[in-house]
Amino acid sequence: MDKFINVKDIKDNIDFVNLAITLKCINAKSKEDMLKVCNEGKFTFENLTSNIQVHSDIVNSIDENNIGQKLEGDALITNVKNVPLLIFTADCVPIAFIDKKNKAIGLAHAGWRGTYDQIGKKTISNMVSKYNSNVEDITCVIGPSIGPCCYEVSKELIEKFNTILTNKGENFYIIKESKYYLDLWKINELILRDAGFKSENIINLNICTSCKCDSFHSYRKHDKTDERIGMILEIK
Repeated sequence: MDKFINVKDIKDNIDFVNLAITLKCINAKSKEDMLKVCNEGKFTFENLTSNIQVHSDIVNSIDENNIGQKLEGDALITNVKNVPLLIFTADCVPIAFIDKKNKAIGLAHAGWRGTYDQIGKKTISNMVSKYNSNVEDITCVIGPSIGPCCYEVSKELIEKFNTILTNKGENFYIIKESKYYLDLWKINELILRDAGFKSENIINLNICTSCKCDSFHSYRKHDKTDERIGMILEIK
C-alpha cells in the first residue's frame, strides 16, 4: 500500500529536494508511521524536525543547533542538507517553498488564521533575510487541503478576510444556497502573488481533503480526527 505521494513537477524539475505528502494510511503525528515513510521515501528520519503548531504566523529557522527540537510555530525554513522538515494538516493548507538558486526550503501550515496572518508571505520574508533568497527563484507547492467546494464558513469570516483582500480584484469565496464557502487556495495564491510570485511558480495540486477523504485525513469529514497528513521536505 502506498504511504505517500511525490509531487511529480518537483521530482522532475528540482532534483536537490525530496518532497512527499502522506496518505490516509499514515498518521504523521506517529513516530512509527513517519519512520516507515522516511525509510521508504529516503528521508533522514533521525533529523526529522517539526513544530508545535499553534495556528500562528511564527516562522522557525532550523540550523545545526536546533535540529529535531520542537518549537512553537507554524512554519519552518532551513538551508541544511539531510534535515527533513515536517508540517501537519488535516484540511488546513500546507505550503512548500523551494529556492532553486540558494538551495533553501520552507514549509508553512496555513489554516484560516495563518492564512489571514499571511504566514506564506512571512515564510518567504524569512527565507529572503536568512538565505538571501529571491522570490523569482522560489517554487511554491500548495498541497492537499479543504477546497472552496467544501469549506463552509460564516459570513463574519468572509467579512474579516475582505478587510485584507478588498483591492485584489478576485473572488476569494463562493455562495451556494445562501451559504458561504471560503477559498483558502485562492487567498494564499493572492498573498504569494502580492509577495512577488509569478503564477507559473505556484503549483496548486487542487486536491480537496474533504472530497478526497478516502485518501487523506480531513478534520471536518472525519469527525474532528486527531490524525494528520504530513508534508515532508528535505534538501538531499
